Amino acid sequence: MSEDPSAAPTAMESPDAWQIGDQVWALGDAAPLHTSILFVDLVSSTDLASVMGIEEYAQFSRTFRSACQRQCDYFFSEYWARKYLADGRDYAYRLVGDELVVYLHTQKPHDDVYQLTCLAIALKCAWLGVDLNARRVISGRPTFELAAGIHSGPVWAERTPDGFDRSGFAINLAKRTEAVSREGDRFRIFLTDPAFKLVNRKMRNLLFGPRRAVEMKGVSPTIAVHELVESFVDPTRRLAPEFSASFAKVAELALRTNTFDMWIHSCIQTARGENTDSVSEDSMRLCRDVLNFDPSNAVALYFSAERESQRGDLETARLYLEDLTRHWPGFGDGWLELGRILEKLGDVDAARRCILQARRNGVRESEHPLPQRHDW
Repeated sequence: MSEDPSAAPTAMESPDAWQIGDQVWALGDAAPLHTSILFVDLVSSTDLASVMGIEEYAQFSRTFRSACQRQCDYFFSEYWARKYLADGRDYAYRLVGDELVVYLHTQKPHDDVYQLTCLAIALKCAWLGVDLNARRVISGRPTFELAAGIHSGPVWAERTPDGFDRSGFAINLAKRTEAVSREGDRFRIFLTDPAFKLVNRKMRNLLFGPRRAVEMKGVSPTIAVHELVESFVDPTRRLAPEFSASFAKVAELALRTNTFDMWIHSCIQTARGENTDSVSEDSMRLCRDVLNFDPSNAVALYFSAERESQRGDLETARLYLEDLTRHWPGFGDGWLELGRILEKLGDVDAARRCILQARRNGVRESEHPLPQRHDW
């Protein structure tokens, strides 16, 4: 049958049609859209506004918005230049006052949640390194903090020339999650149950605290959330260049002076681990300082074990890794490293158990063969 050249193009043929997963979106289309949502806000911003002058607080807010905009632009448009489309098809973000919201809606929701978690970590690092926080650290005062909440679920979306107009409970829930994340004591990055289930054990470089049920204003019944408590994500790879250098400078000073925030330690050690072939004596000293008052710290235990292994002290490395797997039984890479150490020590049966535990917790079989007994 011949085609009518005057016929209107289909949605797929329309040059302004977008396809997300199996769904094609033409202008004006409205339907549910699975979206992962990140809210980031300044901790105690209302208290700060009440004690700062109008002009001073306006400058403070501009600094926050500028840092967030630069970091989001770098993360999506430069670091992930080939991964995400910047016209609103894959992501969008907006800044209102001292609040940032980011929407990510690709066909891989588990990766969306993971990337938003990495972005939240990068935003905290970028914010720590801005001049106003650097000055506070130098003067011995605590830095201004960021808190973040992440949720993943369906929103009602209408396709517009600029992207999507979104509404729905999922957005409200992400915002409420950010509000309760201020009560956290590590990264202050909270994920709701649906978001957590998408990444737990799939993304092995993130460790979360116990599930906790919290009451949220205007939300019934109670909602369960999980705090990010340890991260093996290298934030410096994801930081805009100007923030990468400033974070390293301010973070080192912060850990030596007025604060010992564990999220800063995790970011520093992981960045060092990614950028050097061995664990330095300075990193080891920092690990010892952390373990003195936080014996279950996963990052400190992991890099301490790596340091001892590099020095040839496999027995001590084994002790660190046994502590690590006892405190963090769901950390697959901890089991993997312990299995490798035990295999070198000749304890094949124990090594086999550890490698099997690693596989139960997300480590692929191809990463390390199951140790074999010599009598088999």
